[in-house]
Amino acid sequence: MGSVKPAIWLLLVAAAAAAGGPVPSDPETIRAGLLAPGRDAREQAEVATRAWARVDPAGAAALWEQLDLRGKAILVRALASAGTRHAATIALRHAGDPEPEIFRALLVGLADGGAKALFAPGPDELPDVRRRALEAVRLRWKVEAELVRLKSPSGPTGHYEGQYKDLRKLGPEAIPIFFDLTMDRASPILGEGSAGPYRSMHPGMVRFNRAELRGLAAHAFGEIVERTDEATIRRLQVLWHRYFNADEKRYRLEREGLSAALAYSLHDLGRKRAARDYIDRLKAEADPWTVKGLGAMWELGYAYIRIGEHENGEYWYKEALTQSPSKAIAAYNMACNFSMRAKREPRHRRRFQGLALRYLDDAINVYNYGDWKWMEEDGDLDFIRDDPRYKQLLAQLQRKYPERKKGKVSKKPEDFLK
Repeated sequence: MGSVKPAIWLLLVAAAAAAGGPVPSDPETIRAGLLAPGRDAREQAEVATRAWARVDPAGAAALWEQLDLRGKAILVRALASAGTRHAATIALRHAGDPEPEIFRALLVGLADGGAKALFAPGPDELPDVRRRALEAVRLRWKVEAELVRLKSPSGPTGHYEGQYKDLRKLGPEAIPIFFDLTMDRASPILGEGSAGPYRSMHPGMVRFNRAELRGLAAHAFGEIVERTDEATIRRLQVLWHRYFNADEKRYRLEREGLSAALAYSLHDLGRKRAARDYIDRLKAEADPWTVKGLGAMWELGYAYIRIGEHENGEYWYKEALTQSPSKAIAAYNMACNFSMRAKREPRHRRRFQGLALRYLDDAINVYNYGDWKWMEEDGDLDFIRDDPRYKQLLAQLQRKYPERKKGKVSKKPEDFLK
C-alpha cells in the first residue's frame, strides 16, 4: 500500500473540516471500507476517498492494487467525481481497463465531477468504443450546460427567436440527447440554490427543475433540426402525438407543456398541423368563467403570436387582460408582439414601437411585472431595447429589484422581509 505522509493527511483532514464535509478516515480504514461486503461501509469509504482525492489523488489511487473489482470501480468513481483536474486525469488512466464495470464507474464519476473532471486529458490510446462513449458524455454535458445557461435566472424561461442558435454548433450528434431530455431521461441538473438575483424574491421561485429542462429541450428542436431531416421530424411528430393525447391528470406537463413546445418546434420546421390542432383544443377550452378556460384564453394569445398570427394573438391577449389574473405576463407578451411587428413591418414601425413600449409600461407599472433579468435577455424586445423609454423602464425595475450579492443566502424567513 502506498503510504501517506502524516503532514498530507493532516492537511486533508483540515481541508475537509474547513469545507464542512466529512473528515476522512485513515487510509487503512478506507481500504477496508472499499473491500467491505456491506453497502453502507462502501458508501462511507467512497465519500472519504473522494475527500482524499481532492487533496492527494495520487495517494488515494495507490490503493488500486489492493482492491477487488468492486473496490476498484468505487475508487475510480471517487477519483473522477472529486471535481479536480488532477484526480480526474489519474482516474482516466484506467479508461482502458478491460472491465466494463470500471469504465461505467469512470463515466458516472466524471459526469458528477463537473467540467474540470469531465474534460481532463485522457490517455492517448483508448479503444474506439470507449473514446466514443467518453465523447458522448462530454457532449451531453455541453448540451445540458447550454440549456442551464439559457434558463432565466429569475423564474420560468420564455422563448424567443434565435434562443438556441448556439446549440446548432454541437452538430446532429446532439439531437438524440434532446430526445432523451424531452422524454425525461435527463441527468439531474442543479440550478441556482440561492434566492436568485433579486433580494426581494424567495428561493423557491428560482429552482431549475427537470420539468423546465425538458421544456427547454422541446423548444430547441425548432432551431437545431434541419428542415430536410425527415427522419427526425417524423420522430418529433410521433412524440408530439403521444404527449398531445396523454392522460391529462397523470401527464399534465406532457399534455399542456411539452406537446405545445413540440407543436411550435414542428411549426418552425414547416409542419404546421400540430400547432393548429393545439390551437383548436385551446379554443374549445376557452372560457372566461373557469380557471382552466381563462388559462386557455391566455395561452391562445401566446400560441397565435408564436406561429406569427399577431393580430389573432392580440385579440386573445386583450381578452386575457380583461378577464385573466395573469395580466402582467399578458401585457409583457403584448409588448414582445408589437416589438417583433415593428421590426418586421416597416410601414407601421413607429406605431408598433409605441404600442410595444406602452404595453411594457403597463406590464411594469400597472400589473407589477418585475423580471428585468429576463426582460434584458428576451430577444423579442431587441427592436425597442435602444429606445430611451425602454432604458428608463429597465432602470426603474433595477432600482426596485436590485441584484443580490453573490454568496450564501440566509434561509431565515425574517431575512426575506428586510
